[in-house]
Amino acid sequence: MAEEERISRGGLYRNAVSFFGALISCGSLLLIVFALALDYSFKRPSPYLGIFTYMVFPTFFAVGAAVFLYGMRREGIRRLRSGSDVALPYPRLDLNDPIHRKRFTYVAFGGTAVAILMTFVTYNAFLYTESVSFCGTLCHTVMQPEYTAYLASPHARVACVDCHVGHGAAWYVKAKISGVRQVLAVVTNSYPTPIPQPIENLRPARETCEECHWPAKFFGTQLMQIPHFRYNEENSAEQISLGVKTGGGSSSLGGTAGIHWHMIIKNRVSYTATDRQKQEIPYVEVRDASGKLENVYTSLDYKGTKEQLKTLRMDLMDCMDCHNRPTHIFPPPDSAVDRAMTTGLIQRTLPWAKKVVVDALVRDYPTREKAREGLKKEIEGFYREKYPSIFQSRKADVDNAVETAIGIYDRSVFPDMKVNWKTYATNIGHRNWPGCFRCHDGRHVSEKGKVLSMECTECHTMPKRGPLLPLGSVSTESKMPWHPITLVGKHARILCNRCHSAGYRPPSECAECHKFDTSAPMMKMACTDCHQKVGEVKPLTSCKECHGTLYGLHRKGGHPDAECKNCHKPHTWAVTGRDTCLQCHSDMKEHNAPKACPDCHDFRKGKGGKGAS
Repeated sequence: MAEEERISRGGLYRNAVSFFGALISCGSLLLIVFALALDYSFKRPSPYLGIFTYMVFPTFFAVGAAVFLYGMRREGIRRLRSGSDVALPYPRLDLNDPIHRKRFTYVAFGGTAVAILMTFVTYNAFLYTESVSFCGTLCHTVMQPEYTAYLASPHARVACVDCHVGHGAAWYVKAKISGVRQVLAVVTNSYPTPIPQPIENLRPARETCEECHWPAKFFGTQLMQIPHFRYNEENSAEQISLGVKTGGGSSSLGGTAGIHWHMIIKNRVSYTATDRQKQEIPYVEVRDASGKLENVYTSLDYKGTKEQLKTLRMDLMDCMDCHNRPTHIFPPPDSAVDRAMTTGLIQRTLPWAKKVVVDALVRDYPTREKAREGLKKEIEGFYREKYPSIFQSRKADVDNAVETAIGIYDRSVFPDMKVNWKTYATNIGHRNWPGCFRCHDGRHVSEKGKVLSMECTECHTMPKRGPLLPLGSVSTESKMPWHPITLVGKHARILCNRCHSAGYRPPSECAECHKFDTSAPMMKMACTDCHQKVGEVKPLTSCKECHGTLYGLHRKGGHPDAECKNCHKPHTWAVTGRDTCLQCHSDMKEHNAPKACPDCHDFRKGKGGKGAS
């Protein structure tokens, strides 16, 4: 009777299911406490321990709590149906009973084996989610561009998670939560093409990049030697040499001049971008180490208001603002072919090899298969038609050029994801993209009139152009100008990427940029025949200097006071059609339409009717 009364006073938790759930939760709680103590005892957080501390053990705790509550609900329903509040007795375990002892042995050893197996599976599942193959190949189409670029990058031996997640469980959990959204996008085929860049809410570079790289210790100047081949028949080999001032991170290591002056060491540079890709930066502010505001620079090209600027996000500058493509690099055709010719994959003795391969690569192809066919057809076709003897005698070299071009294409162009070398801007340097000139364009000015300089020597020594030399050798006797075309006037002020657009062959003639009709009269003359200063529109040479006789004829008839350029539009010159005349003679719009005015009116000889000179 006493035992029945004791059992009847038991709460709903007095049941075998709730007891089992409580046992799981209590055991998990003890493991969490132990893992936390162990984690804090390590000098460096361990992601392997952290994953159990913050994910596996809490999951078991939650499961145990759920089982505990389920047992209480189940017990409540049972009592309600039986009309009794008497609790069931717990199962009895008597190891003196051979049957009980046998069952206990099976459960103990079987449960232990299952627990060990599940621990092994869970641990290896965690390791797999941190592997390169998981990141790069599980979602094959989506990640193919990034994975392909990664395999050929300077960080090819660095695991994806070392940069994208880093150490500790907190960022691992964030990454996996974000990954769920990405997996759903892949499953439902709702992912964007191309994948937007840059990645938002990326872990600060100080916690990832600086695990290996230490900007505070950068000092001095580093020699860069850039091989280059010209777009001519000889593929003229050259080498650009310059010293990059990588120092500036710390005043204790050689002053504050240098590229890494921008890093979060002595100075704190913040900026506001108006676009997601951070290519348009109208506002920059500089603070010292104590946080005191030193200078604020605003772009003269910004058309918005200060209030609109304040609504935009401000970012603290770190490694990724310049080194935004440290691993996932899609080489543009121009530099990729230079590299291939330097290493001998494409023979530099093949006539016009640089031009032919680059021109073939920059064409748009709908699929990889079409690209391979097109590259082979264009490169082989050029040598078969223009150099048949070379095509026959050096077929192997031509084939190597074709295969190398296909390899460059396969590493840089992914039609399914709409990705190529033009998709993502590269902010390091300023040749193919604005890069440094996003701020250092000579247009960012402080209230006191201080300008963010765009002088070359701020970041590197003046380049020297010379012959291609062995690694580490610098030509001090070269008389070649550093730039193949003398940059004066307006051309000395435009940004490099305006001509050196990523991957494309830079223009070699004025008409390639200015879109002149080269078949028009006088277009065979030199620009300086009219433009007295190279690279400047004005001053202009008077038309009388060359056209004195015609100039006199044009003073007769109905146009005695008209300026030459009223009728003869620059760079087209010949009066054709009707539009030029109708700008003044709008009342003659229907007169003899649609014939061209010069068909009847000979302006040079003063014949042809009304309005003739």
